Amino acid sequence: MKIRSYEDFRKDKFFNVPAIKTNTSISEVELPMLFNNTRVRHLNYFIDPARVEPLLKGTGLIPCRFFNGKCIVSLIFYNYQEVTIGPYDEVTITILVRPEMLPDPKIYITNLLKKKGESWNGIGAYVLEMPVTIPKARAAGRELWGFPKFETKIPFSISGNNFEFGVKDPDNDQWIVQVKGSHCPGIPMKGFDLVTMSNFRNRIWKTIIHTQVTYSNCLLKNVNVTVGKSSHGMANNIKALGLDTTKPIMLQTSDKFKSRLNHGLAIADWPTPPLPYPPADGDGIAKGVTL
Repeated sequence: MKIRSYEDFRKDKFFNVPAIKTNTSISEVELPMLFNNTRVRHLNYFIDPARVEPLLKGTGLIPCRFFNGKCIVSLIFYNYQEVTIGPYDEVTITILVRPEMLPDPKIYITNLLKKKGESWNGIGAYVLEMPVTIPKARAAGRELWGFPKFETKIPFSISGNNFEFGVKDPDNDQWIVQVKGSHCPGIPMKGFDLVTMSNFRNRIWKTIIHTQVTYSNCLLKNVNVTVGKSSHGMANNIKALGLDTTKPIMLQTSDKFKSRLNHGLAIADWPTPPLPYPPADGDGIAKGVTL
């Protein structure tokens, strides 16, 4: 795996878009950030709102409830093989939300059927957890989007219809979580853009991630989500949501996921709560960032 230049990426029509340069506290970054040949294992859950709502306190965001009264929570593994900042791995936990100070779109499911993120009306995925494996990704996520990134080890193995991945505690190398599963052959379906909502610079920040992907939508044969002995906040959030005891409703897989991570825009005023994990040594708040 290697760092690919923008010139290399632009040979693909999907990536041939205008770019701007900015800086985090540790590196220069070009936006949109480009990702090619990504492997994804995307677990989707229906979770009771009583478990979800306390984890959104102070964000200005409230969970979307669907026809069964439940909220959609996702646990996702990404193996980014070609990236403009260098290859890395990532695990995210997201919650589908809407800003409480803006009109309620009420019918949420229609957004999930729209390919273009620009067409999504008032909802997005709040990133509750986002461990990554390289410093550039950690700093960019924290300083340019307000994502709760921390750097750690993310061991994984993917073989046919079997997968496993996990997150280590960066302080003591204990397991935060281990995920092991297998799935049936899936039904192919073109994927839609991703939309996130985050707290950034005293605003609610909406970011569109343009994608080019065909997922296999799969039923799981089995899956085990095991919380380790770590006392890390991510372990606590997994237990609070019940992801270790709840069966996922579906798995989406792809080994050729492409995406463009844009910078996003402010859609409402809201005081930004502190990020849950402190920056690593040498990190800081990006200064002089021009966007």
